[in-house]
Amino acid sequence: MYDDLYDVIVIGAGAAGLTAATMLGRSMRNTLVISKPLRRNSSASSVSNVPFADGTSPADIYRKMEQDAVRYGVTMLWDEVTSVKAYEDHVVVEGGAHPGLRGRRLLLATGRVDVLPAWLPDGVWGKAAFDCPYCHTYERNGTNFVCVGTGDETLKMAALSRQFAKRMTVLVSDPSASRGRLARLLSRHDVEVRCDEVLRASTNPAGGVILETAHGQTLTADTLLLGDVVQPHRKLAEELDLDLSAEGFPETSLYGMTSNPLVYSAGNVEGSSYFMWTGAASSGINAARAICEDLAFASELLEDWE
Repeated sequence: MYDDLYDVIVIGAGAAGLTAATMLGRSMRNTLVISKPLRRNSSASSVSNVPFADGTSPADIYRKMEQDAVRYGVTMLWDEVTSVKAYEDHVVVEGGAHPGLRGRRLLLATGRVDVLPAWLPDGVWGKAAFDCPYCHTYERNGTNFVCVGTGDETLKMAALSRQFAKRMTVLVSDPSASRGRLARLLSRHDVEVRCDEVLRASTNPAGGVILETAHGQTLTADTLLLGDVVQPHRKLAEELDLDLSAEGFPETSLYGMTSNPLVYSAGNVEGSSYFMWTGAASSGINAARAICEDLAFASELLEDWE
């Protein structure tokens, strides 16, 4: 079965990949989704800001999306992609246990990856520690917040979240950021900004995080917001020699077209118009539409005219 030439291979079974796969399946395109079973938000207890699904667990949402895709003929394959190559008229995807998967078009829906600090205790991410001022802060209303990161991006996250905090402290490692305009703005709202770094952390029985800093301070965070943790999945894009943004994400059109005409990209990626869960799903729809039109007009109809 895996020696077949698929119309489309989708790498990634998150919001973008599964949304695109369902649309491709409904368009009668022979589609394979290959992904590791854990998604970026799998550790979260629920999703927020998702119409008709607010408060639902990620596992329940993905289960329904997978069922929808399979109902329209999409093949789901749980495996890790080790490499990918693009040829003149097809791509080859190597799965760890399934080599030589071939497709006419490829959709990268790998999104972003969180590179967490080594000091973060196990089991805290997605429960008491987060990186978004929109997704989980409402549920943490009235607790003690600590924001940790490098500089201005962490300060911006603190400014967007301070209204939820009973008390907020910000630790940034950049001295200039700790004295800058954003830091002064936060100070006027009773937010303490320190130039400091976390050396060690542990959990307390209440589920919070105890932070020990380089300057000898001990802080307790009921809610921990981490800046500077989001990184691109560079490996596959680099193997395909795609044009990348300065941040390392594939450069795309509004409809997910990359510098390689066989390869599309969708999801929650820097430089895209689409952010967060719903935006990622929307980008999957746009990419699926572009792929369908590409296959229909650029390939099949042109062949008929020859």
